[in-house]
Order: sequence, then C-alpha cells, then structure tokens
Amino acid sequence: MLIRFVVSNFLSFDEETEFNMLAGNFKQHKQHVYKVGKLKVLRAAAIYGANAAGKSNLIKAIDTLKNIVEEGGVFSFLEQKKFKLNPANKEKPIQFEMEFSIKNKIYAYGISINKGKIKEEWLYESGITKEDKLIFERTTDKKGKINIRLGKRQLSAKQKLLIELLEENLIKEDETVIGKFELLKIREVTMCRNWIADSLLVVYPQDKPSNFFINRFIVSEGGKEGIENIVKILDLGIATLKTELIEGQDYFGKDYEQDYFEEIMVGVGEDRSIIYHEENGLLHLVKIDDKLYVEKVVSLHKGTDGNVEFNLEEESLGTQRMVDFIPLFFLMLVKDMVVLIDEIDQSLHVNLLYRFLEESLKNEDAQGQLIFTTHESNLLDLNILRPDEIWFAEKDRSKGSTQFYSLSEFKPRYDLDIRKGYLQGRYGAIPFLADLENLNWSSLATKEEESQNETNQSNA
Repeated sequence: MLIRFVVSNFLSFDEETEFNMLAGNFKQHKQHVYKVGKLKVLRAAAIYGANAAGKSNLIKAIDTLKNIVEEGGVFSFLEQKKFKLNPANKEKPIQFEMEFSIKNKIYAYGISINKGKIKEEWLYESGITKEDKLIFERTTDKKGKINIRLGKRQLSAKQKLLIELLEENLIKEDETVIGKFELLKIREVTMCRNWIADSLLVVYPQDKPSNFFINRFIVSEGGKEGIENIVKILDLGIATLKTELIEGQDYFGKDYEQDYFEEIMVGVGEDRSIIYHEENGLLHLVKIDDKLYVEKVVSLHKGTDGNVEFNLEEESLGTQRMVDFIPLFFLMLVKDMVVLIDEIDQSLHVNLLYRFLEESLKNEDAQGQLIFTTHESNLLDLNILRPDEIWFAEKDRSKGSTQFYSLSEFKPRYDLDIRKGYLQGRYGAIPFLADLENLNWSSLATKEEESQNETNQSNA
C-alpha cells in the first residue's frame, strides 16, 4: 500500500514536494479507506491540472524510483532530469522517498543521487507513534568512501564480512544497497525491494499492454468469468475475450528473417515462454513440442450465426484502452497492487470511464490502489470520489515548479458542484489563458492576406 511519495530536484519538482494517500476526516465512501496500523490510507487518487503542470511528472518520478530499485542502480541520464529553472539545482542531488506498507508494517525507502552517484540511501521501518527502526543506511563521505550502517540485529559472520566487502569495493557508486538483496539475505530488504519492483504497475498513454495482461488473465482461475462480467457491465459490445495460439511462422510471416526467428526460439528456452515487444504491445510467446506459438487475444462479437472473432487491433481505440484496464481492475481487487495510469481518459468516453471507476471503487473486498491523472472534469463528482482523493497539480508562476494540493484543503460541502467550481478556477490548477481579444486575430489575418497578395503580384 502506497502511503506517501516525496520528490525534489526532478523534472518540474524544485524543492521537496509531497503526494500522499492519507485519508482525511470525511464520512462518505468509507469503503475507500484501508486501515494500515494506526493510519487510514485511501484506495484512489485523481490528479488534475493544466497541461505541463506536472501531473505526469509525478507518475514518472514514482516509475523512476521503481526502475532504480528493480535494476539495482542509477542511470547516468538522470543528471539531465534535474529541475532546470533554478541554476543552483545543478549542484544539488535528486531525491526520492517512498513510504509504503507491507502486511500492516510501514517502511520508508529513500535515495539521494548526484552526478550519476548515490550519495545516500536508506530503509527504515516507520514507527509512526514511536521511534523509527533502522534497517540500513548508506552514506558517502567527502573522499567518496561508502559507509553502510545496519540496524540493531544479529548478523552472521558471513553477513558482517559481506558488509565490509560492500563498503570496500563490492558495491559501486551507482549501485544500490537494496539491489544487493540476494547477497544480504536480510528479510526486510528483500521484502521491500520486491514490493517496490513488483507491486507498482505504471501505464502510460502510449502503452499497449493488452496482449500480455489479458492473455495471462484469461487463462487464470476465474479469469474468463471475470472478463465476461466486466465486459457486460461496461457494455463494450463484446461478448467475451479469449486467447488463441498462432504458429510463429504464420504470425511473423514467411519472409521473416530466419536467423532472428531462431534467436526468438532460443530466447524462449527451457522456460517455455517469453514476453516479446512489438509495435502493437507485448506478446506472449510459448513453445509447444519444439514449435513456437504466439498466444494472442481476440474478441468475440455476437453475429447472426453465432460469435465472430475480431483482432483487438480491429476494435476502437476506446475499446482497446478499456480492455487494457480489465486485468488492472481485477488486480486491484485481489492483490496489494498500486496501479498508476497516466491520462486515464485517453480515447475513452466519459460515461464508460465513470462506470469503470464506479465499479472499481465500490467493491469492499478490494486490496489495491488506483492513482491516475486526467483532464476529465466530469469525474469531479463526490458520488464516486472523496474530497481527499482529488488532487491538483499547479505550476508556481514565479518559479515554474510543480506544487500539489488536495481538494480536502478547501473543505467542500458534499452537495457542492465540484466540476463547476473547478472549471471556474475556484481550486486553481487550470490553464492561465490570455485575453483572446488582445491577440488581434483580425489584424493578423489582414496582414497575412496583404502579404500573400504582394507575393502573388510579384510572381505574376
């Protein structure tokens, strides 16, 4: 469960900026609130703001930390992602910190990066009402020496030696301590690393994950029935979805480079399956009796003589986008997953999106969280979202940096028309539009016409 995320000196974030999923004292939609120890944590967050306000940058920041943890190191290009509107920031580090819960225990993992090197890294078990418990802390002194301090715990002789080796030369300046979880064999380190790497699922507007997500979901226990229920609820015009196996040579074509095809076969190897990236998304390739097959998702529509098969690429962009969301819907129901969707409204009719959110959030047995950015003002409705689940991103006009704040700060009445208030600028986070009369469209058009006439006369 994601509780809090803090970022500084990254993309449009200058000074330390916080986003959190902490619940306020609102009575509506009580099923949207999880109890995590002594904390109350929300199931959803909708983030609004003008174009270039920094909404997507929050998703990118969380995804960047996830990738650092997953890869076990930092990337040299991060230096180019620093906040550029303040010259002093060139010498300051980028910093990320994430607070999250696993089995009702709360942890905080953070990292400080400068010029491609990790300056600090830490992992704590948060005490909330008592002192935090150190799991590990990594610092770098002025001479570049790495120091690793562990919390009070019984270490084996092998673990003590390993820490000494890490400090001396086993860990590089761009490698994370949390990335050495397999060597350290410290339970909390492994658990926290796996949660960040596996439980944060990020979907960008350009992503086309349906070919992978759906096909694995269809073959799962209860998956087919679940899909039939959701396509019926959302009225997508689809009877159901299913997977079919297509022989690799038929799918890729007879003219496909034989050498590369054989490389794919080798890649599948003994695991019998592999994820393959192509233009239309992620494919699941499987090997059966030494033959390569593509496991492809197709939709079934009711025709006059029974069901008719369609490729997903033949469906509308809105239907394809909603199909991508179907497995995410179930993941949030059955697992402690944090699904982050950038521009959730892309290609989707507002009524369909409204219904999707309504169905996703009303289930009292859900275990996951949904965080999304959007411009769709019709979702600003307290019938589906709580005031503390609605966030706004706005640029500081003097500094150019992104700030976040929640609708709950305005203490809105439950019967208030939030959408109308937002569009009127009551809560900020909308584009700053110039006076259109001052743009002198008529004058500019006249000048353009005169210029064109002069050109035509010269050419005559």
